[in-house]
Amino acid sequence: MKSARARQSATTRLVLLALALTFAPGCFWRDPQRWPGPMRPEVDPLPPGDAANHPAGPEEVSLIRHADPVQVRPAGALSGHPLSFYEKKVRLTAGGAVIVAPGGRAEVLWPGGSSIVLFGRGIGWVGSPSRGEPMFEFQEVERASLDLNEGDQVRLLGGSILSGSSGPYLLERTAEGTMWVRNQSKGSVRLAFREELFELGPGQGVLLPLLSEGATPFSDDPALQRVNGPGFSVRLLGDLEVAEESEAGMLRINATTATSEPREVRGLGVRVHLSTGDSAVFSGMGNKPPAKPKPNAPAAPPPAETPIQPDGS
Repeated sequence: MKSARARQSATTRLVLLALALTFAPGCFWRDPQRWPGPMRPEVDPLPPGDAANHPAGPEEVSLIRHADPVQVRPAGALSGHPLSFYEKKVRLTAGGAVIVAPGGRAEVLWPGGSSIVLFGRGIGWVGSPSRGEPMFEFQEVERASLDLNEGDQVRLLGGSILSGSSGPYLLERTAEGTMWVRNQSKGSVRLAFREELFELGPGQGVLLPLLSEGATPFSDDPALQRVNGPGFSVRLLGDLEVAEESEAGMLRINATTATSEPREVRGLGVRVHLSTGDSAVFSGMGNKPPAKPKPNAPAAPPPAETPIQPDGS
C-alpha cells in the first residue's frame, strides 16, 4: 500500500514537472511559435519587387553557361536559381535575367545571330524590342563583349544606349567608378550618353562616368540651338552669346542681356542655368585653359658704382 502511494506520488510529481516545463518561458515543445509571436507584415499586400519592372515578353533567347557560377531568373520570378552541372544551355524569355558571379562566364544568344558574353560579375535583363525596349539591359558588369546586328540596341550601366551593326564591342568597368566602351570591330558604333551622341570608329574608345543621376539619353528639344565647338557641341536655350576660343579649344557662353526668360546651356553631360552677367566655359577632353601670363618681373637695379680712390684702390 505504501509502495503504491509512493509510485502515485512520483508519477504526480513527473506530470507536474512536465507541465511546468511545457509552459515555462523559452520552451518550445508544444508550439514553436508560442513565444515570440509570428511577425506581422508592415505592408499588406507586400510590394511586387523588381519583377514588375521587367514584365514577360514574347522574345526568346538562349543562354549558354561556359563557366560556373551562373544563375538564371525566369520572367516573373522573384529570385533566380543556379544552373546545374548538366544544364549547359537553357532558354529565357524577355523579362528574364542572367546572373554571373565572379569567375563565371555566360553567353546570351539571339535568333538573329547577336550575342553578349558576360565575364566575371554581371547581371543583365533580356528586353523586349517589340515593346520598344533595348534587346538587353545591364544592371551590373565587370567585363562584357557584344556582337550586334543592324538595329540592335543595348542599355548600358546608368542608362546610356549603345547601338551598332557588328562587333565585338568591349565593356569594362574600372575601380574608379567609370566604364570603358571600346570598338574592336571594323565598323562604327553609336553611343547615346545624356545629350551627347558619340560615334566610335574602329579601335576607338570612350571612358564614361557612372553618374548617380544616370546617363539616360535626353530627348531633343526643338527650342534648343546647337552650337559646335572644337571636338564637342553644346545646346543653348534663351538669349546667349557664344565666343569660341580656338587656341584653348573652348567655348565661352555669356549671358549679357537682361531678360526674364530662362537661359540654359547643355553640354558634356551637364546643364548650366545662367543669370544676367554669368558665363560658362566648356572644354573638350584633354584641353586645358590657357595659362595666365606671368607678370613682368621688375628690372634688376644697375650695380652700384664703386668710387675709385686717388691711390687706385
